[in-house]
Amino acid sequence: MSHPSPPGRVKFIVVGDIHANWQQEDRVFLESGDQDLVLLVGDLGDEDVEMARKIAALKCPKAVIIGNHDAWRSFTERYPTDNLRKILEILGDDHLAYRCLDLPEAQLSIIGVRPFSWGGKDLRSPEVYAEFFGIRSVSESAEKIIAAAKTAAFDDLIILAHNGPTGLGSGPGDIYGKDFGRNPRGDFGDEDLALALTEIEQSGRRVIAVVAGHMHDRLSHPRGKRRRRFVRRNGTAFINPAVVPRIRRTESGTTVRHYLRMVIEDLKLCSIEEIWVDAWGKVQEVDIPEFAEVPVKFA
Repeated sequence: MSHPSPPGRVKFIVVGDIHANWQQEDRVFLESGDQDLVLLVGDLGDEDVEMARKIAALKCPKAVIIGNHDAWRSFTERYPTDNLRKILEILGDDHLAYRCLDLPEAQLSIIGVRPFSWGGKDLRSPEVYAEFFGIRSVSESAEKIIAAAKTAAFDDLIILAHNGPTGLGSGPGDIYGKDFGRNPRGDFGDEDLALALTEIEQSGRRVIAVVAGHMHDRLSHPRGKRRRRFVRRNGTAFINPAVVPRIRRTESGTTVRHYLRMVIEDLKLCSIEEIWVDAWGKVQEVDIPEFAEVPVKFA
């Protein structure tokens, strides 16, 4: 059972890209936890309706942004499939795309941005976005993010996304850098999110953290290397929880699951931990990440 945090303090559990790596123990851990809110960055499965049902059935407060794999066939066919329509219907208001969730006890708001993101310079399938959200371009998406931020009851924000913004590095090991294909290099972040963040900052609101996955921890190139997943820019923390696969076996044979545990107190990110949890809900491993400073400006 959840135990709400005292005023001014909010505890999150963040679930990175799932890719169907989900077990009954995940449900038990989250439903019995003391977090105030679970954040899920998408890629539940490949247009997997049953996975969406499992997430929707969680009996704990949650906010979701679904990813490119959740709309895989729709983007390939450039038309929303019945599965994608069902996924959005099942998730309902838990899916925070272009919407705001206010957390009055902590005096901050969560802003959900563009779902389905593949990364790169365009929307990839504007037909799908037009169907659900009435947008066809990066600039229209940025405006929709900005409009959602303007509805926030509070000036301090957390951004929930599937993919992060451009402007945080173009190396294959950078937080949203391209590590695959014939030319495994380049900034693979979302331009609409970068544009929106600039506008939000200029409006006087403060973004405490951007939580977005999509770009996995293990690099395709150079193979065997790991991605930098925690950076700061001008006081904003950028957090990539995409450890894939998120379920693994330890050397002792114990199956463990990956989560991020994040606490904001008095509008400051006061702690963040990567945790691996066993089938009995016991934390077996804890890692406290270090944030690298990124001295660049968004587009």
